[in-house]
Amino acid sequence: MKKLLTVFLGLIMFAVSTYSQTGFNSVHSKDGSFVIAAGDGGAIFISYDGGANFGSYPNAGSSNFNSVHAINQKIWLVGDGGAVQVSTNGGSTYTNYSVGGADVNGVYFADENTGWLVGAGGRVMKSVNGGANWSLQTSGTSNDLNGVKFLNANTGYACGNNGTVIYTVNGGTSWSSYSTGTTTNLLSIDAVNPAIVATGADGVIAVYNGSNWSIKDYKSAVRPEVRGVSMLNASAFYTCGGGGFINFSSDAGNTRAYQQNPMQGYLSDIFFFNGNNGWAVANNNKAILRTTDGGSSWNFQSGVTVTKTLVRKQNTSGNIGNPFCVHPKNKNGIFILAGTVLRRSLDKGETWITLNGSVPGSSCHSFFVNTVDTNLMIASMGSSGGRVIVSTDYGTTWTNSINPINLTSYGMPLEVDPNNPNTVYLAPDNAPLRVSTNWGGTWTLLSGGEPGGTFRSPCDVIVQFENPNTIIIGDGTTGSGSGKVWKSVNGGMNWTLINTVSGSEIPMMANTSQDLNLMYHTTWSSGSFWKSNNMATSFNNLNQSGSLWATDIAKDDPTAVTYDQYGTNTYLSLDQGSNFLTIPATSSPAAGVVFMDKATVLFQHGSGVDKLNITYNVTPVVSNGQISSEVPASFGLKQNYPNPFNPTTQIKYDIAKASYVAIKVFDVLGNEVATVFNGNLAAGKYSADFNASNLATGIYFYSLSVDGQKIDTKKMILVK
Repeated sequence: MKKLLTVFLGLIMFAVSTYSQTGFNSVHSKDGSFVIAAGDGGAIFISYDGGANFGSYPNAGSSNFNSVHAINQKIWLVGDGGAVQVSTNGGSTYTNYSVGGADVNGVYFADENTGWLVGAGGRVMKSVNGGANWSLQTSGTSNDLNGVKFLNANTGYACGNNGTVIYTVNGGTSWSSYSTGTTTNLLSIDAVNPAIVATGADGVIAVYNGSNWSIKDYKSAVRPEVRGVSMLNASAFYTCGGGGFINFSSDAGNTRAYQQNPMQGYLSDIFFFNGNNGWAVANNNKAILRTTDGGSSWNFQSGVTVTKTLVRKQNTSGNIGNPFCVHPKNKNGIFILAGTVLRRSLDKGETWITLNGSVPGSSCHSFFVNTVDTNLMIASMGSSGGRVIVSTDYGTTWTNSINPINLTSYGMPLEVDPNNPNTVYLAPDNAPLRVSTNWGGTWTLLSGGEPGGTFRSPCDVIVQFENPNTIIIGDGTTGSGSGKVWKSVNGGMNWTLINTVSGSEIPMMANTSQDLNLMYHTTWSSGSFWKSNNMATSFNNLNQSGSLWATDIAKDDPTAVTYDQYGTNTYLSLDQGSNFLTIPATSSPAAGVVFMDKATVLFQHGSGVDKLNITYNVTPVVSNGQISSEVPASFGLKQNYPNPFNPTTQIKYDIAKASYVAIKVFDVLGNEVATVFNGNLAAGKYSADFNASNLATGIYFYSLSVDGQKIDTKKMILVK
């Protein structure tokens, strides 16, 4: 919601607005310069300079808008409850043409007159007079439709729930359906003949090549919503979603390159006007991403500041290791076995419930839930004289898999193979690695890298995604002065020493399903954060400092990584470790972390679970007093009217691009006697009323200055 602070300068009124975290659902540009974003509560931002600056133009009521489209001076907005708003003057005013009933989710016009909207219950409607009237078409589906795209006045497509994609070749007189091969809800759609791309709610997209459909899986453990798509040609397109990921595919979705961007928010739409200029919006904040180089770099519009802090969500005790585990069946779910208390959250760590307050053994170091059957859980408990325990009833009761066994004092000796749901590895102290292929029922000894085929005291084990034969172990003991990273490419039978650091341990490692060759590891005592782009064949030192502990990569975006120091701060990078933001910890020591999605990071610190809180403060350029959104060819100051005047007159002026603008009044001696306007303005045509009731009869001058440079000065006469 919006709070308005009203300020008077003479009779000139303008508004300074602060905004809640409610954001935008749709973004569109008609020409690469005019960009419009629309969202809940009637939120409308418009830019006249390609997205560098945005003004707020809430001129279409308070509906929740789900989609926006623009051609020339016409703008169409559709939203909840059948909302339809149409502007014929570039967004200065709107006319309500509501179609009533259920929500409208998408709108697209092939030209200024011919367009379609789609929505709940399979509704498709067509207008042939610019949106003033709408006629119902027979879609052939009762599934909610979420997006629509037309190539011309005849050929168009719409997508919806349960894998629905429908198409028409006669302007919607009849619609037919495709068999897409998925039942996931499809959220957005784009098409470039002969290809179609529809994005899905569970981390997949559906791609049509003109003959066949194929499903491309983004292979993220949290199954993020892929909410937006924008195609450049039949094989190249951008998608966005999750906690802020943007990726680009040049080969019809077979591969994806994730693009670094500063957004940690739930991206809801993306639009590219051409191969260089694109924009993306999030539904939980009003920061708008902009690129002018095809996504090589993304930046927010002017007036955006971001604050990031850690907030305590759940008090815990006995924290050690990294006992987080994402819920394999619920993208908002997370478990933690902190100490001996098993808890679960189904809202990304905001609230927690206790599943078992007395899990057997001492403090948990590693904890996993089976990805196929969530009743199956496994954990390593304690260190010297520790144990591995298994539950088959969702953590209610537990039995020993191994007891006793000597395990690391601080790290995570247990790891589940992400490729084989029942395969578990255990790396005990002074012993070889062992493996169970039946969720801890039985164990087989493998080997180790040290003399005698053992390891010293492994702190962490990871298995490469899509390659179960590649296993990495971080080994070391406190005070040894030598931490080691070992790699096996044959399932743990033989080992190669890859990286030796002067610190005594390798506390934690992180890899990702989004980039199979990317991994990081922390270092105890000597500090530094290490990165590998070839899955531990070699490492680069990122030159951080301190006793580092936990680390993780965002599970929906490999460009985002975090780590923490054991007793002080946490660090966050959104550019694969090139730069880090320091965030103070709430308590010491640091113990574990899970980067659920790019917008959701949970740390286990000292006495509890902390969540990263991200606040976007967005100040749009002032837009009040605007009489037209038409972009003038140049800056200009008009003669006031009436002139002479008593005591009010109107001053009109043109702003060619978003600028810092000042309208000031001077007497014949050059003394400034009044300020008519002083602030940021979007491009457009403006009018201001000047009240001179406190001035004496005489000749005065008024001037227009833009970004500190005087543009023009004119004379006016006050007669009382």
